Parts: sequence; structure tokens; C-alpha cells
Amino acid sequence: MSAKLWLSRFESPLSASWQVARIATFTDSERARLERIERPLRREQFVLGHHMVRLLARSAHVDDESLEIDRDGRLLLSAKPPAYVSIAHAMTAVAVIVASQPVGVDLESPQTLRDPRAAATHFGLPANEADPLSVLRAWVRTEARFKAGPQASAQAWETQWNDCRLAVAGLTEPPLTGVFEAMTGTYNAAELTWVAV
Repeated sequence: MSAKLWLSRFESPLSASWQVARIATFTDSERARLERIERPLRREQFVLGHHMVRLLARSAHVDDESLEIDRDGRLLLSAKPPAYVSIAHAMTAVAVIVASQPVGVDLESPQTLRDPRAAATHFGLPANEADPLSVLRAWVRTEARFKAGPQASAQAWETQWNDCRLAVAGLTEPPLTGVFEAMTGTYNAAELTWVAV
């Protein structure tokens, strides 16, 4: 199975009835995690992301999927053939990836970067590299690699999508990418310029 990545933008608030219908398909561990999320926007990101995982897994011909969340908050997709999943979100954007090997995705918006100098220090960047773009690039690469885990390939890919910085880790080549429209359930292929990092 080739790695598949879907990206989605949504308008908040999402329809309450749409969310209720999606939550009805969630496993007990997903519902338990959702109940602990208080911020409305974060709840919407969660619902959309987990809905996208299910649809993306089906489009990748992964059958018998059951999405669970372990004690550490990691997503586990019990599927045939085996599949790995990762979800990221930034403001009203969500990224979901499904692959046949350990994989991680991260998506960050410049709006979430409050203190570039502090973030630069956190990511071990020199003071002269504390500009917002350098910090966002380090951020998404680090997060994607962390999500992919220690067993994953060290290879990572990075790109820009709308106003967000995006990275995937654990893949030897960039993923097949599509933009997903939540309310209609449709997606279209997206041509992004990926750079190996």
C-alpha cells in the first residue's frame, strides 16, 4: 500500500448533527478521549480527523479497521493488511496519513507560533535561525519524526500547504496527497512540492 495523505480545511463550528453522526461510529476509546477534550475547536479537529482516518483507510483498501487510542494517546489501527496512521491539526486544518509502515505527520500554522525565539531554543536552532519559517520547519519535522516513532525510517518530507507548514516522516518517498471536503465526503488529488529533509 502506498502512503496516502489527506488534508482538509473546515469552517468552525461544524454542524452538530454531522458531528453526532460521526461520533456514533467511534470506538469506546475514541469516545473516552473525546469526552476529555473541552475546547470546541479541538473537539471538531478530533471528530473530523478520526472520520477522515476511516474514509482514508477504506480508500487505501484497508479492511476491518478499528481505530483505538492507547494509554499514551497514540492511534492504533487494527487492520488487514496492517496499517499505521497519524493525525495532525492546526487551527481549522487537519492532516491524516495512512501507510503500511510506521509514519508520522505534523501540520502547523504560523498563527500557533507565539514566541519564535523560545521555540528556536526548544528545537536547538541557533539564535540567528529564530525566524518564524525556520522555527515552523524544525517544529513540523521534529513532531512528524516523533509521531512516526523510533522504528520508522529517518526519512522525512516537508512542504507548504496553504498557510501551513507540513511534514511527514517514515516514508522513503512522498505520500499520495488529496484534499478532503468534509461536508460532501469528496476528495481531489493535490500536487504539492515535497522536499526531502
